[in-house]
Amino acid sequence: MSLRRAIVSLVIIAPIIAAACGGGGGTPAKGTPGALPSANAATTPAAGAGSIIFSREDGLAQYDIKAGAAKLLVKPADANTFLLDPAISPDHALIAYVSQPPPKNVGGQYDAGSDLWVANRDGSNPHAVFTHVTPNQLVRFPQWEDQGHILAIVQEIAQANGTTSVTYTLERVDVATGARANVLKDVLSFGLSPDAKRAVYAHLAPQTGETLEAVDLGGGSPAMLVDLSQNLAPFNSPRYSPDGATIAFASADQTGARADFAYVTARGFGPAADAANDGLPEDIWTMPAAGGTPKRVADLKEDLPAVTWSGDGKHLYVLGANALYDVNLASGAIDRIGPGSFHGQLVWTP
Repeated sequence: MSLRRAIVSLVIIAPIIAAACGGGGGTPAKGTPGALPSANAATTPAAGAGSIIFSREDGLAQYDIKAGAAKLLVKPADANTFLLDPAISPDHALIAYVSQPPPKNVGGQYDAGSDLWVANRDGSNPHAVFTHVTPNQLVRFPQWEDQGHILAIVQEIAQANGTTSVTYTLERVDVATGARANVLKDVLSFGLSPDAKRAVYAHLAPQTGETLEAVDLGGGSPAMLVDLSQNLAPFNSPRYSPDGATIAFASADQTGARADFAYVTARGFGPAADAANDGLPEDIWTMPAAGGTPKRVADLKEDLPAVTWSGDGKHLYVLGANALYDVNLASGAIDRIGPGSFHGQLVWTP
């Protein structure tokens, strides 16, 4: 799983955003049917207040949930640069995001690294906080720990004796100085509790796969939430509910997938015959933050979908390659409310 994540990160240049303005990368492959209804074709904007900030080809966009309309919020500083992984500061005044400049040749070495930026909530005053210091160093999935610090995963790829290795380290970045400190190793994706004192994360278990764990950032031993025996992997976009009682995440049910599955596509556009194998089709799950049995709440069969909670905790908004979905946790209704984004990310904000 780590190699696939490394490859995905290094090719986020054009395909990752290609579907953001055009509505997706084909029809999701069918997997083992679940007990829940699949997403319907409704296009009526979801009820409720707030906005969703997400990536698209020309920058970060803001989607007004009630109006069902999007507008450009933050533009990249340079041409052919993509903006990814938006996150809102605790006071809702700032946006952290990843800037992915076009690949370049530095001293004969290929460099497709990414950087951490911050802008005002209205998109003004965009500026770099941490610029990658080695070729192909990637910063991903920033989350605000507090007003002055951002947690993010720093991914580094190295080659030695013909072998490629990838490290994923959760780091703390000082917004004012850019200083970095290691927090946790082997973290593939993560989310913070409402008080930002605890993290839920996908842990890379060497030689075996991924587990979902939680840990207090102040210290202590990790708690296992979903182990290898439950046949859920990979774990994408784990997110605490606003009250901290529930965790939502995207994952593939590999028990069913191994019996009868087809890979979802890695392409943005083009005939189905041209699609490349990318990964297992994923659904959306919730579970008690204290531990328990995961429950599938949306049968989407999407490719690396991203998840965010509504402010009242009654809805999940999911960004997949094919659509932006509203998952009503009370009624079980799943509506398509906007276009999708290939391997995109999103965040809800008032």
